[in-house]
Formats: sequence, structure tokens, C-alpha cells
Amino acid sequence: MYSDNREKIMLSIVTPIYKDSYLAKDFIEEVFSLKLPKEIDLIEVLFVIDGSGEVDEENIKTVASKHAQIKMISLSRNFGQHIAVSAGYAYVIGDLICMMNVDQQDPPKEMLKLLPYIMSGKYDVVYGLRQKRRDNYLKQISSYLFNILLNKLTGQNIPLNVATMRIMSRRFINSYNKLSEKSRYLPGLENWLGFSKIYIPINHQARKDGKSSYNLNRRLLMAMESIISFSDLPLRWISILGFILAITGFISLITLLVAKIFFVDYQPGYASIVAIIVFLSGVQIVLIGFSSLYVGRILQEVQNRPLFIVKETKNI
Repeated sequence: MYSDNREKIMLSIVTPIYKDSYLAKDFIEEVFSLKLPKEIDLIEVLFVIDGSGEVDEENIKTVASKHAQIKMISLSRNFGQHIAVSAGYAYVIGDLICMMNVDQQDPPKEMLKLLPYIMSGKYDVVYGLRQKRRDNYLKQISSYLFNILLNKLTGQNIPLNVATMRIMSRRFINSYNKLSEKSRYLPGLENWLGFSKIYIPINHQARKDGKSSYNLNRRLLMAMESIISFSDLPLRWISILGFILAITGFISLITLLVAKIFFVDYQPGYASIVAIIVFLSGVQIVLIGFSSLYVGRILQEVQNRPLFIVKETKNI
């Protein structure tokens, strides 16, 4: 059983905001209506605004002015969802930390299914596992393909239907906050940290209102960032491809030499040679460009700039 010297176990909730603060009021009403176990005390709901502008800031300030438990961090620019969540982890003070989105696709009430497992003390991370997605068919397919690709390229084995909602122990969050890399892929880092974890089925529902700003372009960019920041597998593939092309070229050269020695009559085929040169040049440019992305990440780490910059806070 989770134990502490205090009478209550403090629970913090971290929620990133990017152009969806209009959902915050309804989200807070749902959270505050939850019948938490008597051992749990919800001490804060921390909204992290990921540089999405004054509208989001004003909306969250309005909600926070009515409840001291509601807190806000506004970042100076858009750093990305994973860094915004990392900023929340750095500021929360609870014994247990729950991460959930404001759109309520993973309904706040589903958190009640996860609490008994984290309170047992057997697990440091309890993930929600979506039983059935309520997104449109295209988004479901793209999401599954996205997760499969990330698992393959990052060497992870994360369930394809894992939810955003999860509850973590204080020692897990403390360990996460010690990580120093600037490029963040949350699922990969959480998996790398180890600790005991469990996946619990939860319900999934349609978005409360509006349209997600997390479109296909943003997902593709995040996939690229995640792959480069957490895996060197693409570099290994580039090396293998280069080796295959080198062997192919060597075999072709030997074939031409043998044909010439034995006076085999053949047509040089300048057009095909030019086509092959153009193709291989294109491949080289792509591979060099891809490798350069990794060099850029090295530069980013060496510069050692802060992971995020806080512009403004409320109730902190």
C-alpha cells in the first residue's frame, strides 16, 4: 500500500495547452466532480501553455482565478508538447502525478481506474490502455501506423493503443527530471527509465469540442523528432544501404571488365549510365541530409540551452 507520513497523498495533474484552452472550464468541472479515494487530496491542476498566445493565457487565468488549486505556466514560445509536459513535471509538487489532455478523449473519471494500482506501491507508472478509439477511421489508421513506425525505428515496444493518460510516482518523476537531453520523446524516455509499470484498460471518447491542432503534419514532424532524438537505427540503415550500393557497384565493375576482356559486344548505354549516376547522387544527398539532422541534434545538446523558458505563471 502507498504510504506517507502525511494523512493525505497529494495528487497533481499536468495538462498541456495549445490552442484548446476553451475546453479548460469544462475539463476542470469534470476533474473537481470526481469522487477521489479518501486517501487522496487533489492539490493542483497545472496547465502548461505551450506558447500558443494571449487567448490561451487569458482563458486559463480566468479559470485559475476561481480556484487556488488551478495553476498555470506559460512558456515563452512553442517548444512542443513533450517539452511542455516536461515543464509541468518540473513544477508539480504532488506525490502522485497524473498527465491527461484537456480534450477529455481520455475522460478524467477514467483516472479512478488507475489510482488503486499506483496506490498499491507495486507500480511507478500506470498507463491507460484505450479499449476502443472513438476517432474517425482515418485518424485511427494513421495513429496505428505512426505508433508502429515509432516502435520499429526507436526499438521500443509500446502498446499501439496506449492512452495519453497515465499516473506516475514521485520517485519516477524525480528520475525523469534528472534527464538532460533537449530533444524529448516522452514514451521512449519513460520506457528507458525503467521502473515497474502496468497498462489498465480505460474508455475512450470523442473529443469534447473543436478540432485537434495535432494534425498530420505535426504528427510527422513529431515522428521525425522522436526518431532522431531517441534512435540511431536510421544511421545503421544508411550504413547498410551504402554497403549494398558499394557491393553492387563493385560487382557491376567486375562484370564490365570481364565482358571487355572476352571481347563481348555490348552497347555502352550512356542514357542508362546517366540515370544511374543521377539516382545514386540523389541517394547520397538524401543520406547526407539525414545524417546532418543527427549532427544538428549534437549541436543542440552541446549548446546546452535551457529545455524551456517560462514567460509567466499563475498561482505557482
